[in-house]
Amino acid sequence: MKITRMEQSLFTIPVDSIPAYIPRLEEQYGEFLDLYSNAVILIGSPNDPEYPAELTKFLTDTIMNRVYKRVMEVYPNLKDIETGLSKAFSNYRNTFPNRVIPSVYTLISGFNQSMITDDTILAIALDKYLGKNEEMYFLLEIANYKKQAMDRKYLTTDCMKAWLYSEFPQNDSVNNVLSNILYEGKIMYAIRQLLPQTPDSLVFGYTPDQMKWCRNNTAQMWTFMVEKRLLYVTDQQTINKLIGQAPFTALFTRESPGRAVVWLGYQIVNSYMKNNKTTLEALLLLKDDQQILSKARFRP
Repeated sequence: MKITRMEQSLFTIPVDSIPAYIPRLEEQYGEFLDLYSNAVILIGSPNDPEYPAELTKFLTDTIMNRVYKRVMEVYPNLKDIETGLSKAFSNYRNTFPNRVIPSVYTLISGFNQSMITDDTILAIALDKYLGKNEEMYFLLEIANYKKQAMDRKYLTTDCMKAWLYSEFPQNDSVNNVLSNILYEGKIMYAIRQLLPQTPDSLVFGYTPDQMKWCRNNTAQMWTFMVEKRLLYVTDQQTINKLIGQAPFTALFTRESPGRAVVWLGYQIVNSYMKNNKTTLEALLLLKDDQQILSKARFRP
């Protein structure tokens, strides 16, 4: 996997030459330049009359230049990320031979999205992975539980998650707690297959202590979910409390990590795969949540 560094292409353009460089950028980046301009930095399409002025404003912004300088300090090269993605997408190609391998780019998003995907594109916003102690994150008052995962070590797993979410979107006919935790569980199970040497803490985005809490409380979480009859609840507020990013899972203890039920979903899926002969692609395409739960024979 070769990663193309769009931020370098943009922020090294001589200031007085930015409008003249736009055709060159369009030739190099094609539809991705349009996606980046419209959906990430929100300056409109390269075809708009105002685009040269808007792009110049973005590339000469003092804060954006500070961000670019910091990105280059933290990421002078991406050899480790390229190696990790090469291994992961090699496994991906062997597992899903008929599916697309994306072109991979890096960029600066202005602290917006972390990952951007399109049919053939996977893009990484490096300004969202400067490390949990990054000074700019403190100035932006980003919550500690969010900063924890804004680190280089999570990049490869986040890339694979983003691509799997894109390739295998959730489109169950029923939107309840069970469908959500099983969908997330399937994605995590797939990551474990594609990155078998990666620690669980990096796959799930937890600290080692949070990972330990999940392992020690699997049975208690499951008992709580069953006794409170939460599995088939369709109330979006309840789903968000269990699935949404948060410092802890609101329906559990404050010691729990946010989205702790994703670990539970993964364990159910793992049990299903141990007890049933099927492929990973068939698993990811399976929409019958009750079938997965029944055939998993999950007994924590």
